[in-house]
Amino acid sequence: MTKALEILLAAGIGLAVLNRSNASGQSADEPAPVSLSGAPVTTIPQAGSSAANVLSGEEIQIGEITAPRDLTAESPNVAVFDSDDQRMPKFTVRGFRENNFGAGAPVVGLYVDDVPYFDLDSRGLQLFDTRDIQFVRGGQGTLYGAAGVGGVINIQTRQPDNDTHGYLEGSYGNYDAQAYQLGLGGPLLTNKLFFGLDGIYTLRDGFVYNNMLDDHPDTQNTEGVRGTLRWTPSYQWAITLSADAARDNDGLVATYDPLTDPNPFSINRHDNGYVDTDNVDEAFKIAWQGDSVKVTSISAHREWRQNLSQDFSFGEPYLVEGFSSPRLEQWSEELRVESPEASGSPLEWRTGLYFLSNDQHTDSGTESFIVPVTTLTTLARLQEETYALFGQGTYAVFEHLDLTGGVRLTDDERAISRVGTDSPSGAVTGAYDMSQEFTAFEPKFAAVWHFTPKLETYGSVTGGYQSGGFNPSVNSAAWSAYGPERDWQFELGAKSSWLENKLAVNGDLFYTAADNYQTYRINPLDPTQAYLLNAPRATLEGAELELTARPMEDLDLSAGAGYTEADYDRFTEAPAASGTGDPLNLDGKPISFVPEFTANLTARYRLPRWHLYLQGEVIGVGRYQLDDSGTVTTGTTVQKSYFLANAQAGYAGGHYSLYLFAKNIFDTHYDNNALNLGGGPLILQPGDPVTFGFAASAQF
Repeated sequence: MTKALEILLAAGIGLAVLNRSNASGQSADEPAPVSLSGAPVTTIPQAGSSAANVLSGEEIQIGEITAPRDLTAESPNVAVFDSDDQRMPKFTVRGFRENNFGAGAPVVGLYVDDVPYFDLDSRGLQLFDTRDIQFVRGGQGTLYGAAGVGGVINIQTRQPDNDTHGYLEGSYGNYDAQAYQLGLGGPLLTNKLFFGLDGIYTLRDGFVYNNMLDDHPDTQNTEGVRGTLRWTPSYQWAITLSADAARDNDGLVATYDPLTDPNPFSINRHDNGYVDTDNVDEAFKIAWQGDSVKVTSISAHREWRQNLSQDFSFGEPYLVEGFSSPRLEQWSEELRVESPEASGSPLEWRTGLYFLSNDQHTDSGTESFIVPVTTLTTLARLQEETYALFGQGTYAVFEHLDLTGGVRLTDDERAISRVGTDSPSGAVTGAYDMSQEFTAFEPKFAAVWHFTPKLETYGSVTGGYQSGGFNPSVNSAAWSAYGPERDWQFELGAKSSWLENKLAVNGDLFYTAADNYQTYRINPLDPTQAYLLNAPRATLEGAELELTARPMEDLDLSAGAGYTEADYDRFTEAPAASGTGDPLNLDGKPISFVPEFTANLTARYRLPRWHLYLQGEVIGVGRYQLDDSGTVTTGTTVQKSYFLANAQAGYAGGHYSLYLFAKNIFDTHYDNNALNLGGGPLILQPGDPVTFGFAASAQF
């Protein structure tokens, strides 16, 4: 932490000197900063007192970023880990992490066109026709209804308007990977009624070879469609109805046992298994804007379900098959009232109401083939309702000083109905019904000081909270409940740009003190489930630095790096939770799946005369623990630092583009997830090997 602080402070001093020398030649009326693609950066409401960055739609394409699981290191201290064959991505942000197999609440809020995806199941969506992705790091509960303690990710897609437009994209790569996207949008009634329709189809052979069955079982296939209807009866009103549906049919979840499998991509399984996922979403958005106020209502409904079966023997003999069939129905409503953008008033404000209802059914278990054949099954229903009132205001006290204050009031109601059975004996292994209510008061205070129109510093103090709840995988009612997590987040940062916005550098420091930090363990009797428990105290701290530059007209550079140190301060794990005969003292131990650093360096060079471009990217992920339970005595529990190189080159002119792409060019091997099933080494999940191919697109 000390080294990171010294580096950041030195960079900040240098920025201040440079800006002071350039301040006399800059005007507050200069154009707003642009993304690396040259497109204007979308405004992020009241993000001046938070670390934030924007990823342009130019980078969100085949071979680059196609789903949320591709967002690792695209923003400092943001990492994404795979779960259930990449279909349930888990985020880690600034030491808060979700790698908990569907248990608990998200640490980041994910929005797509203002529609929240605030659960751990349904965020494996494909990205197509995307305009930009906004990252706002740190607690944002006073600004958004569906906000996690780690921040908010806003995905903006292209909305239909008076310009009739369409696109067709296709790609082919190694492992017989194919992806096809198409879309069409435009007016049904000029200036009044617009439509948009998009579709996607992908398939891919497996990366892994199963020696027992002589095949590559980790295949993937996706079909998806999205429709949008937008009505603007007057210049003040915009009413949007959208719906999407997707189906993923996948094979083996690519895992390997270091003791029984030859290597991560050569394994021994008696059964290939499958993971089939379906989701249907509908959303209704009404927006009205007057001269002094803007009102937005977003009503959404989501149905998501999965059917999973996997071989948990991991070699000889064939002992255990696991199955899981979770189902989720979600209703949400977010009503926001706020000041309009660029109103000219010294006060910017937003207030809102938020409601979320999650109804989740769990049907999971294991089948043992040891004679006599037995099946352990867990049937559970989790009902969750959240009510929140939030608001934030920023006032320009005078030319150089902005002050921000906000508050969020949250009421969470949680209930569980659970029964476990043992077949064929019929024994009940755990049956209980419980409910509990949790409340939270989350304030925010922040200040921004504008040294010049191109240099500002900020500081903030934010209260954070994650609801408590119940673990359906635990047989005992006494061990089912876990408590709410509460934290205080402190942040200091600086933002700057100069040379007519050709160079921008942002940096920040953060420190979080978390009480009842929510960690997790995998149930060794049922690997399809995990359970949450609370560590009494944890500390999360780090630093972040971002740079974008255009040193010459046709060359764009961007770099971002983040450092995080996340440790348990006080955590003695009780025997019933740890599965050992004695308590485990984890005081001072690092928290698992929190990389020590993330780094990203991207360069894009264009040859406008021939409409050619070349782009290279290096992603770095620092050392992280694969398990922090202290119970693993065989094999590795640490993933060492690694770097991935990606590249694109092609033609992009007019309405057509053709390019080559490659990811993980040097075929770096790393572990992107791990299961602690007890009694042996961790079961590991490898990251993707080298992939490459070509893609073409046409637009009109």
